[in-house]
Amino acid sequence: MDAVSGATHDRKPRHPMADFWPRHPLLLLAIAAAIGIAMDAGLSLEFQLRSMLWGGVAIAACLLFAFPTAVTKRVAVVLAIASLAGLWHGYNDFAYQTASIGHYASEYPEPAIVEGMIDRPVVVRRNPLADSARGRDQSPWQSVLELTTTRIRIGDDFVPCSGRAMAVCSGRLDHRLPGDVIRAHGALAKIVAPTNPGENDLRPVYRRRGIHARIDVARETQIEAIGRRWDFDRGIAIIATESRELLLQHTGEASGPLAVALVIGQRDFVDPETRDRLLVTGTAHLLSVSGLHLAIVIVLASWVAMLLRFPFGAKIVWVLLVCCLYTAITGGRPPVMRAAVLVGMLMCSLWFRRPAQPINTLSLAALMLLAINPENLFHVGVQLSFLAVATLFLCGARTITESHAVDQAIENEQQLDALLQSSKPTWVRYGRIAWQWLARMVWYSGCVTAISIPLVWHQFHVVSFVSVVTNVILSPFLFWSLACGVATVVVGWVWAAAAGLPGYLCGVGLQCMRQIIGIAAEIPYGHFWLPSPPAWSVAVFYLVMVGSLFRPPSRASSRFRYSWILIWMVAAWMMATTAAPIENGTLEATFVDVGHGTSVVMRDDAGRVYLYDCGRMANQTGSSRDIDATLWSIGVTRLDAIFLSHADSDHYNAIPGVLRRFAVDRIITPPGMLAQNEVGLVPTRLAIAKANVPVIEAFESLQIPALALPMSILHPPPQRIGGNDNANSLVLRIDGGGKTLLLPGDLEPPGTETLINQQRPPPGGVLMAPHHGSLTMNAESILQWSRPAEVIVSGGKRARKPAVRAMLDTTGAGVHVTAEVGAVRVRIHEDGKIEVRSWKQSPW
Repeated sequence: MDAVSGATHDRKPRHPMADFWPRHPLLLLAIAAAIGIAMDAGLSLEFQLRSMLWGGVAIAACLLFAFPTAVTKRVAVVLAIASLAGLWHGYNDFAYQTASIGHYASEYPEPAIVEGMIDRPVVVRRNPLADSARGRDQSPWQSVLELTTTRIRIGDDFVPCSGRAMAVCSGRLDHRLPGDVIRAHGALAKIVAPTNPGENDLRPVYRRRGIHARIDVARETQIEAIGRRWDFDRGIAIIATESRELLLQHTGEASGPLAVALVIGQRDFVDPETRDRLLVTGTAHLLSVSGLHLAIVIVLASWVAMLLRFPFGAKIVWVLLVCCLYTAITGGRPPVMRAAVLVGMLMCSLWFRRPAQPINTLSLAALMLLAINPENLFHVGVQLSFLAVATLFLCGARTITESHAVDQAIENEQQLDALLQSSKPTWVRYGRIAWQWLARMVWYSGCVTAISIPLVWHQFHVVSFVSVVTNVILSPFLFWSLACGVATVVVGWVWAAAAGLPGYLCGVGLQCMRQIIGIAAEIPYGHFWLPSPPAWSVAVFYLVMVGSLFRPPSRASSRFRYSWILIWMVAAWMMATTAAPIENGTLEATFVDVGHGTSVVMRDDAGRVYLYDCGRMANQTGSSRDIDATLWSIGVTRLDAIFLSHADSDHYNAIPGVLRRFAVDRIITPPGMLAQNEVGLVPTRLAIAKANVPVIEAFESLQIPALALPMSILHPPPQRIGGNDNANSLVLRIDGGGKTLLLPGDLEPPGTETLINQQRPPPGGVLMAPHHGSLTMNAESILQWSRPAEVIVSGGKRARKPAVRAMLDTTGAGVHVTAEVGAVRVRIHEDGKIEVRSWKQSPW
């Protein structure tokens, strides 16, 4: 007996990860496929050379497989899968790069006639130009058609053309369906690189969708139907369109867009403000169809099967059919497809009465998504989806100790506790169950939030803590609204008049969700808009977290993970908000490429940051996307001041967006600017009042002591001069290194004459061309007066005209047009040297 006991005590406890890989072979294959795709994406070789490289890796795998050890066989399988995945990515990349439409499309839109077949359901959304002064005669709707191109007109003839294009047309074209062959007359341009620092590169997004170019079509009549072919998505598109119309009709005007997003995944009807609130409260996934939505639909389908008393086999087939149909109607998005694979494997396990292994099932879903499209590996939505599910798997699993006796004792204790609880009053039992459910949901939500924060922060510039509780509170409303929304669609297909009741109930649930989200978005310190941490730091975070899973489960391991999350967040915050230093005595001004509009970011060596104007044409939603990206790229979270030159909307309409994301100490305007009776100023005044930012009205020679930079206001005079707002633009002068930076807004006569009658600045400085380089301005007089060495034009399409450059370089100054070269950064050094860089030609 003693000998047996001694042998037992001498036995080395088995490490919980000892048989991990043999039990999870699909995880190993998924990791191998991801590595192969990532490596191929990093190669800059031609496809033939990449094929030879991956062929060599495959041969090495075959040689290794001949060795008898288990380790070498695993390595061989990993190499083989990695080579196949890398080759598959290389082939897809080669096919995308060699599509001929990419050669016909140029950087700037050019007139073109393209023929092709619609291969995706048409997307209908609000027309962003419809509310502008110039777009009042346009349709309030805009349609987006994705098509596989077949021909393009070159000269007088059509020639074959391969690739895919996205046609954007004013008006509703949802009667066009997949399989329709169309001829589109519009302006063709390729998908271009970012033109501002920190701006998201949309090329990988369109690359994943297989889109090479964009065609802007002015009117519905410029899209002609010239044929029809069979397409599987045609019937699905008809169902999705009818479902959308039923939801919009029966859920109410306010809740309709949310219902469409929630039930069938079409988010284009949701307004930007609501999207912002969803993002800052960490609830954007609730209105983006994902695995959670599919799970709710499957639960509803199971209830229906139970009520109708389906046999076991019929119930499984019914659930699988509902799963496939819902996945197709919602567009087959990767998160939904991932969930569909999980549901399919669960149904198969029930059918064959074999247990499903969650990690293997999740790995199978990853392999399928990578096989469908290798670019899914780089899609942030896919990454967040798998990250959330993996976190839930790990958090929900009971910790297995190294002792079978201890595990048995824990199980016995749980059974005894359940027996004791059964003897208590009903209200106590149910109260305890509710409390345990709530605590468990908060725990799951907190774990998912903590693990996803680095990726969300890096991609979307927001850190949301309020999401932990908000998601839990919203979960019953989500279930209710989705159930009622599905009922609205189903009942509407059978009897449209009867869909009013479930539609009304869906609208009630969504209104409750809107109110909860609105309250959560206003909670102080519930969320923070921040510059992104470096990408390498995000990778390090997840590598350390994954590495910690290979340690034996213990309290020390858990404490390490909690500590690591906190340490990383503090370090990431410091890295993200620490701006790259500039030399002592240097003034920096970055002219953001906002199209036809103006925004200049200025900072000095002491870290003070100012903004001169912030707006662009056709920006009715108050978006400040390009400006935000530029500010975040230099680590800015607070602005010392915003100068607004005058009351033209393309100079101020981004104020609401800027004030939502940045702290601002003061706003400086010309006298009476904000009090003018302009429709566009209403949201601006409301945003300023909500943010409680003081407004200072400034004019010629007024000194503002709070501004540390050597700034002076040259115009307008205290009393408004004749002419329009342009003539009364606020002209700002900043001195540094013996040189001058002049920002004159849209100054034009008679304001120009008033300005040039003042003392001339030193020659050789920098001038922002008034009125975006308009050919109608009095350029010669202001150029002769200021004698600049460099002229910056902040403008759009019209600023690219050769006549603009010819007008501005008459005095020998260098001319830089943001519409041509992207953002322009000017640095005036202490010794008077002027350094000019453009983002397209020499990014910083």
